[in-house]
Order: sequence, then structure tokens, then C-alpha cells
Amino acid sequence: MIALARAMTEEEMRESAEYFAAIPWTPWIRVVEAEVIPEMHLEPGGMHVTVPKGKTEPLAGRIVEAPEDDYQANGVRNPRSGFVAYVPVGSLAKGKSLVTAGEAIVNGNAVRKTTACATCHGTDLMGIADAPGIAGRSPSYMMRQLWDMKRGTRNGLWMDMMKPVIADLNVDDMTAIVAYLASITPPKTAPMSTSSR
Repeated sequence: MIALARAMTEEEMRESAEYFAAIPWTPWIRVVEAEVIPEMHLEPGGMHVTVPKGKTEPLAGRIVEAPEDDYQANGVRNPRSGFVAYVPVGSLAKGKSLVTAGEAIVNGNAVRKTTACATCHGTDLMGIADAPGIAGRSPSYMMRQLWDMKRGTRNGLWMDMMKPVIADLNVDDMTAIVAYLASITPPKTAPMSTSSR
């Protein structure tokens, strides 16, 4: 992909961006709060799939993403086959408070823990200029990004802006944030960036 991208002209990049931005958003993750989930096993390549015997296991504070239909996702690699994201009970309400107001309820009181995501990512959370869209994304993917930022293993042009945003967040806070973000159905098309490259 890097070689292909390097060979593209500015016009080809613009046309590609316009083409992909015009594709209507199709939700592909259904978020479910749960204490107990279907028993899973991890396939080679890192995909969780449901054990067919109908057994269950505790979610225990994790986020587990699995195909809605194991055969469609893993057998025939259907790109339109959706996923279910199991998240801890209470994550969506806590995540909404953190995402929209930067607050968490601690001992019955609202405590500021972070900056509202809309400040940089837009009121619809679909991104502004170089700040990426974060609505409707995979919670496991988003958690990896936040975790790497928190640990200092992700570096880049905008990481200095994110460091104070995540400084006071713990794992439960980040889990709630990504669960809520994944539950949002974004608008039909993403806005085009007006920034220059």
C-alpha cells in the first residue's frame, strides 16, 4: 500500500478521498452491555468466535468483539457481515458522560477527568481537519490507540495534544469511552477535511 500511495498524484489522491467519502456509512458493530457472554475462543489471526456448544463465560470488565455470524466473517470473509461488541454493564452511560462532558460520577459527584471529545473531533465526532473521526469505530481498535497513547508508545504530530486528555483516565474510563463511541451511528457520509496536506 505504501508503494501504491507514493505513486499517486495529488489529483488521484483527491479523487480517491472524494470517492471513499461519498460511500454511505454502514454500521457494522452492535454494542451490547453484558456481564456474561457466549463462550469464545480466539482464532488464528486474533478473531474471537463463539464456541458452538452454547456455553457462557463472564465478561469480567473486558471488551470482546465477535462476528454476528462466524461463517460469514471467518468462512467466506463477507465484508458486510457485522460484529457484536460485548462491553461491561454501565459502560455506555459512563462513556457518554466522559465523551460529552469529560466527567465521570465518583461517589455520587461529577468529577472532571478529561476534555469533551467534541472539542477536537467535532460535534458529530466525525473529525475536524486533521483530528480523525471516532464515532462508530471498533472499540478494540480505539482502546489500542488510547492505551498506546497512555503508555507513550504511540507518537505522532498530535500526540502532545492527546497527552493531557488521557492523563487522568484509567482503564475502566477508557473502556467506557470506546464502548460509547462504538455505539454511535455516524452520519451517512464523513465530512471532507479542509486541511492542506
